Amino acid sequence: MGFQKILVAIDGSPQATAVFKQALELAKKESASLMVFHGIELGTRLTYPSQIETKTEQAKELLQKYQQEAKEQGIATESSYRVGGAGGTICDAAQSWGADLIVLGRRGYKGLTEALLGSVSSHVVRHAPCSVLVVQGKASAAR
Repeated sequence: MGFQKILVAIDGSPQATAVFKQALELAKKESASLMVFHGIELGTRLTYPSQIETKTEQAKELLQKYQQEAKEQGIATESSYRVGGAGGTICDAAQSWGADLIVLGRRGYKGLTEALLGSVSSHVVRHAPCSVLVVQGKASAAR
């Protein structure tokens, strides 16, 4: 079973580079297309249009960096972002793009910390329309 369309979910964390490299290697090995994706979470506080604009610009810069790196290595790559909860936007993007694999990171939270902060990777594993590869990371302080 080969993969043709790999969606890699990227955030601004230090672990994002390791997640991206894993997806890039798989895309090379499988001769697959790559979608570099970022979900823009607005949080629970009142969000002003200027905050959305700032987060959107940051997302575009982040995605452009990773997309350029993949293209330099000969991988057919596109990028996308959506505003909303990370887990839901990742699953929606994978569904609409027709991904057959999602690659994303996990920070390694456990127990109460995971319950309080939530787990994007757990949500994606449960709701994804395709296979999911979770790249394990080390727990870091909450942002």
